[in-house]
Amino acid sequence: MRLLVTLGLLWGSAATTSSGPQWPKPVFGRLASPGFPGTYANNHEQRWALTAPPGYRLRLYFTHFQLEPSYLCEYDFVKLSAGTTVLATLCGSESTDTERAPGNATFYSPGSSLDVTFRSDYSNEKPFAGFEAFYSAEDMDECQVPPGEAPTCEHHCHNHLGGFYCSCRMGYVLHRNKHTCSEQSL
Repeated sequence: MRLLVTLGLLWGSAATTSSGPQWPKPVFGRLASPGFPGTYANNHEQRWALTAPPGYRLRLYFTHFQLEPSYLCEYDFVKLSAGTTVLATLCGSESTDTERAPGNATFYSPGSSLDVTFRSDYSNEKPFAGFEAFYSAEDMDECQVPPGEAPTCEHHCHNHLGGFYCSCRMGYVLHRNKHTCSEQSL
C-alpha cells in the first residue's frame, strides 16, 4: 500500500514539474473580412497579428477571395507581411498582369509571426464578398538550408518539433557555439 501511495505522489509531482519538454499549444484559426460571406463595408481597415511558438512558422491559405480589382491593388487589398517585409499584396478575384489574387497558393511566414491587413477604400463599384482564410502553426525545418547559404550545423543537423540541435561525426567535438565541430584531442 505504501508503495502505491509513494508512486502516486511521485507521479503527481512528475506530472506538474516543468523540467521536461514543453509542447507548444496548437495555433490555428480563421480570418475573414467583416460581414463575410456577405459584402464588406467601405472605408474599413482590420489587422491581425498572428504569432506561433519559437521554431514554428505560420501557414495561411484562402478558401474564398473576392475583392475589388484595381491597378496594383491600390483600392481594396489584403496585405501579408512579416516585420517590414511585405510577402504579398492581394486583390481582385483572379490574377492579372497588375494585380495578384491568391488562387490556390499557400503562404508561409519566414519566422514565427505574420501580419495580415485588410483594407477597403471609400467606395466599391459593386458588392464584393471579401475573403475567408485559415492559418496554422507549422514546425520549421531549421536544418533545411536554401541554396547558397551556409549550413546551420557543420556536421549533422537534427530537426525536432520547435527546434534543432547539431552533432559531430565520430572523433570530433561540438564547440560551445553548438554549431561547429573540431577534431577531438587526445
